[in-house]
Amino acid sequence: MMHAFHLSFALAIAALQPPLPDGAPALGFPVECVVGESCLIQKLVDHDPGPGRRDYRCGLLTTNGHDGVDIRLRTMADMRTGFAVVAAAPGTVLRTRDGEPVRSVEDRAVLDGKDAGNAVVIDHGDGWQTQYSHLRQGSISVRPGQRVGSGERIGLIGLSGNSEFPHLHFTVRHRGEAVDPFVGGAVPAPCNVEARPAGLWTAAAARSLGYAPTAVIAGGLASTVPPKAVADRDPPPGLGGRQAPLILWVDTIGARAGDRQHFSIAGPDGQIVHDQQSLVEGGGLSWFAYSGKRAPPTGWPGGRYTGRYLLKRDGATVATIETSETIK
Repeated sequence: MMHAFHLSFALAIAALQPPLPDGAPALGFPVECVVGESCLIQKLVDHDPGPGRRDYRCGLLTTNGHDGVDIRLRTMADMRTGFAVVAAAPGTVLRTRDGEPVRSVEDRAVLDGKDAGNAVVIDHGDGWQTQYSHLRQGSISVRPGQRVGSGERIGLIGLSGNSEFPHLHFTVRHRGEAVDPFVGGAVPAPCNVEARPAGLWTAAAARSLGYAPTAVIAGGLASTVPPKAVADRDPPPGLGGRQAPLILWVDTIGARAGDRQHFSIAGPDGQIVHDQQSLVEGGGLSWFAYSGKRAPPTGWPGGRYTGRYLLKRDGATVATIETSETIK
């Protein structure tokens, strides 16, 4: 994903800076949401110097060359509800851009260099800047030259520019070079999966940002398989009635090849009407999967149906969702 709003999105992320100089800002979380509940962290900064990918915990929660933190919403309905993007630290607004449509990049033929979509850049002094990209059209509430305080609203999470799902792409720079806010200017210890560095985050922000390499974004029961793309799955299909198929679908982050996934659907009486297990093939940062069955000849009994999805790795459950719908 290339962001031309600043200079170039393709930065040498792996060559992170030495220990931070004086003047580094203490960053609050830039979205008014609860991580793991109303929002998720989809991607982190890439620390691999080559064509591979590696986040600060030596995991795969990133893509090659990714220079920021993607804080995403689960659905398009959540985006319409509105989640505020706020200044991570006090500073002066340098640049803004608004007017870009809320539309998946897959539906846009040309971006004309506006990969960041609707965006705001804030200067914090001593060479430190933060950038807030993919904001909702018409939501930007600040102007260049304006002083803002930490936590002051600057816009709403959107789906503008080079974006496939509603999210904020949050980038920290020092003297033009990207810095991972989770580690500050220090290179993370090799594969220190137990480390929880505060980096540039305030103590309050760091406490809310536990590392979750695998999570369920959304899921549901339906009678047709919904599209993989979030923008096309708006709203997701529902149940079609007693003679229609019964399908459990899930959209996840961080499934890995060899993970075991378990789909089950229980009927109104609690009896399991569908049960299937399979191995994940390929996996990846985004993983969409589904399983289901046709209605019996006599149709599904009316009542409440509950779908449950488990994703297991080395015998441990790493992600799960439970969802219910009624067949009338």
